[in-house]
Amino acid sequence: MSLPKAFPIRCHGGKTIDMPSIGYGTWASGDTSWAKDATVTALKEGYRHLDCAWFYGVDQAIGEAIRESRVPREQIFVTSKFWPNFGHPENVELCLDKILKGMGLDYLDQYLAHWPCVMQPVSRDALEKAFTSEEASPEQRGILLDQAGKPVIDWKASTNNLAQQKGTEGSFVPTWKAMQELVRKGKARSIGVSNFSVSELQELLPHEADVPISCNQIEVHPWLPNTELLDLHKKHGILTTCYSPFAGQKADGATLLKDEKVNELAKKNKMDVGQMLQSWAVQRGTVPLGKSATPSRIKSNLEIRKLSDEDVKVLDGMGLPGDEGRTVNNGPDWDVPFFKN
Repeated sequence: MSLPKAFPIRCHGGKTIDMPSIGYGTWASGDTSWAKDATVTALKEGYRHLDCAWFYGVDQAIGEAIRESRVPREQIFVTSKFWPNFGHPENVELCLDKILKGMGLDYLDQYLAHWPCVMQPVSRDALEKAFTSEEASPEQRGILLDQAGKPVIDWKASTNNLAQQKGTEGSFVPTWKAMQELVRKGKARSIGVSNFSVSELQELLPHEADVPISCNQIEVHPWLPNTELLDLHKKHGILTTCYSPFAGQKADGATLLKDEKVNELAKKNKMDVGQMLQSWAVQRGTVPLGKSATPSRIKSNLEIRKLSDEDVKVLDGMGLPGDEGRTVNNGPDWDVPFFKN
């Protein structure tokens, strides 16, 4: 029995659309020169789901790759996200417009809030001129900094979970409602969130109306199965998309890709490790967003197949005590209490 090629997600007016079950991650750490050619390779190998974000600084490269690949736009599911400095309700459309212009697209298939907090921008004019690249400073990105050089967080416009941890009350609902308007305008086919905890999703659930929460993009891999969040997602029809499906590096230098148990299972299944981890993710009903710039790995990461129940159970059981809940892997450097539900 084969694994699903796509999962339905909820969109506008009670309808659903299909999201391909394997996504190609386009996050860039500094250098973005790889992005165009690697994305062309991914599309030619058969990927039909691109996960992007304004902050990645690769919008132009992704747009060029889509056109160079000659894959029809309607066959590609494109996700992007707004950075928190665009998080006030009056600015979420501006970021979407910048993304569409950068990519040369007319619409996104999915538009996400990148984080559950809202930053103070330098000004609306600064946001209109803002750009992101390897060289761009926070100010050039339109981010207001305090005297310590940290982004200024508007806790009252952030989720109440975060605001209460800072001794005040907050609400992300006005921003969510502004995002819903973008679906009604036809600029995005669906909307969702990223890095939201259980309580933060519960804050938005009463305000879904005719435009629901389509997905929550979180860190998920065998070291961090995030079962509690996944259970909430399934209960409310929210699809889980998984960044860092291959995990990062622990403080002691250990990596999931070199984990002995993981490599034994991969060898047993005649797969490479990335291929097996992607298969495990899809078999759980989630969408992995693996990233690679190596053509052979781009190809193998897409070639998923069903694992035995026994092997899935082994991978399910690799989570470490205390790892449950949201964990930020290579997360942003600001003073936000991101570890409480």
